[in-house]
This record gives sequence, structure tokens and C-alpha cells, in this order.
Amino acid sequence: MGVIGVGEIGRALVDGLCAGAGEPPEILLSPRGSRTSAELAGRYPNVRVCADNQDVVDGSDVVVLAVRPQDRTEALAGLRVGGDRVVVSLMAGVGIDELRRTLGTGVPLVRAIPLPAVRERRSVTVTYPAHPVVDALFDGLGGALPVADEAGFGVFSALTGTLTSHYGYLATLTAWAARQGVPAEAAERYVRGLFQGVARSLGDDSRSLHQLAGDHETPNGINERIRTTWFDSANAESLTEALDALLADLRRSG
Repeated sequence: MGVIGVGEIGRALVDGLCAGAGEPPEILLSPRGSRTSAELAGRYPNVRVCADNQDVVDGSDVVVLAVRPQDRTEALAGLRVGGDRVVVSLMAGVGIDELRRTLGTGVPLVRAIPLPAVRERRSVTVTYPAHPVVDALFDGLGGALPVADEAGFGVFSALTGTLTSHYGYLATLTAWAARQGVPAEAAERYVRGLFQGVARSLGDDSRSLHQLAGDHETPNGINERIRTTWFDSANAESLTEALDALLADLRRSG
């Protein structure tokens, strides 16, 4: 497998593949992100850094494009991708048709949305279109979720845009507690523990998200109070509008 663009997600993919129970594949890394690439090659004997991006392509069966969308022109210019290779694009907002024009290739192209948790092999990765090689790859990293069309893929891509808002929400809770006189370190420790427990409860897929919410609150209790007074219909509508706008932008660019 080759990885062009070794940022946070590229690093997580390599860690997840190399730290699993099975025999890890040979992994070729682009020199882009040279410090990270060199660190990974020094840690794992099956990983090596190539001279350039074409070297990565030539030596790989599966080529993962993990560059930032705004860097794709520079990173992909002049690449020759042929044979029986499969290309996996992690670039948000770059559709299959555009990528095919950029690369000028007829090989299978697959879009994917892996998250940093692939490092622990716990991330469900959305893919489009379904491809047996690519879906098997992500099944080993927490699970593949193929979608039927590129429009649906865009919806999942928009959902990933809410990730850092969750961290911002937790930071806001911690800051509020500190303003009430609670030591900031103690507040952060408690908030982290509180929501780690929530994350574990999400593993119970026998209950819907609405059921989980109901099971965690009592009528007229403190959880119900915050949910109904802060996360009210206006708040929910604001979030919906933000997601609608993001999805529209992704579909225009992709």
C-alpha cells in the first residue's frame, strides 16, 4: 500500500495497519511530510519512504491519496497511475469525476472518510463506491460502510465536520466550571471521564440514540432541563442550517 500525504490521517492509517494482529502489508510513504514519514519508517520495519510520489505509485497495489484538497494540484501533477492499481482518495470535496480527470486514469477510484480512530482499529470508514479490496482494508481498521451514491457520501462527509465542535462543547463546559471556582484541571478531568462514559454507551447498538438519551435522564431532572432549555428547537435548527450549507458547498466542489 502506498500513502501520498502523510498527515494525521495518513499516520493513523499506518499505525492501525502495523499494530494489528495480522501480518502488516508493505507500506510506501511519500516524502511529503518528511518528518512524519521518517518517524514511521524508523518505527515499523515494513514501512519505507520513497523518493517521490511516482515511486509510491509504481510500487503499490493500493494508493491512498491523503493530501489536503487545496494541495492536490501540486501533489498529483504528472502522476501516472495505471495497471491493476486501486486509488483511494481521502480528499474531502473532490469527486470521483474530478479526480479521474486530474489523474487521467481508468483504474478504480474510491473515496473514503477514515477518522483518527483507525489507529486503534475502531473507526467506521465510509466508502464510495464499494470495492472489495478497499472495503476489506477498512474492515480491518474498524469497519467499512459503503454507500450507494456520491450524494450520500457527501452527507457523511458533512457529518465529520461536527467533530471539533464536540471538543469545543467540552472545552466550554470545562471553562464554565472553572469560572464557578472549580480548579480547571479537576473540571477537565471530570468532563473527560463523563463523556468517555457516553462514548462507551454508544457501543450498545441495541438502543437508538433517542432511547439512549431517554435512559440517561429522568422526568424533570437536570439532564432533561439542559436538553430542553439549551438544545431547543432553535438550537437544533441552527445546527441543521449549518450542515445544509456545508453539504451544499461540498456538493458544489465535489
